[in-house]
Amino acid sequence: MDLKTLQKIGLTKGESAVYIALLKTGNCTSGTLSKESDVSRSKVYEVIDRLKKRGLATEVTKRGTKYFEATNPSRIIDYLESKRSDLDQSISESKKLVPQLKKLQNMHLDKQEAKVYVGISGWKTAYGEILEDLTIKDEYLAFGLGPDEINNQQVKRFIKTFHLNRAEKKIPTRVIMYPQTKVKMKEFSKLKYYKYRFTKVNFPTNIAIYGDNVLTLVWGNKPVAFLIKSKQVAKKYKCYFEEVWKQAKK
Repeated sequence: MDLKTLQKIGLTKGESAVYIALLKTGNCTSGTLSKESDVSRSKVYEVIDRLKKRGLATEVTKRGTKYFEATNPSRIIDYLESKRSDLDQSISESKKLVPQLKKLQNMHLDKQEAKVYVGISGWKTAYGEILEDLTIKDEYLAFGLGPDEINNQQVKRFIKTFHLNRAEKKIPTRVIMYPQTKVKMKEFSKLKYYKYRFTKVNFPTNIAIYGDNVLTLVWGNKPVAFLIKSKQVAKKYKCYFEEVWKQAKK
């Protein structure tokens, strides 16, 4: 029998070998068990103890000699069910713990920092973090897609998917775009919690501002996203955004 299946459910190599030996030999002593399992006699008792704790083995003493026996193989299902129950409980407890851990992390996050995300997979990570960080009390500001990017279907789908997920969280957004993208952006106008205006003011690339963060996207064959976390920097970008927004046309 392949021991790997037993190892996949959580038994060690030694535990798997001893358990199979118990099933084959039935009621046996440690010496017999050591020979059948190829596990040293000094370790057999330790392995048996672990199997007993998992409900997979039993022990009985006859005339001063210890004999061991495997329990019904269906106990494996009970063992896995208990592991699943423990895992579900751990997940439930972790969900309660994560907010507390984030508070500890946020105690030192007022310092400035920068991150770099490379490629579409990196962008997905960056935008996933944005969605995780944003709350209904926040606002997402952006200098939107340029004429070249709006014609890139992959980029367009990527940004639209982000805004659909953002809308589900009811997070308001305002976007400033170039007049040349007006026709292409009609489908974006149907998005919820989404306002946009057009400007002839040149901005270098797609830029997102949220909270204390500024995300700069550089398009090309190898797209890169630069995230700057800084209250000071974010404040300046927000001020610039508001000035352009006032002058921009609906």
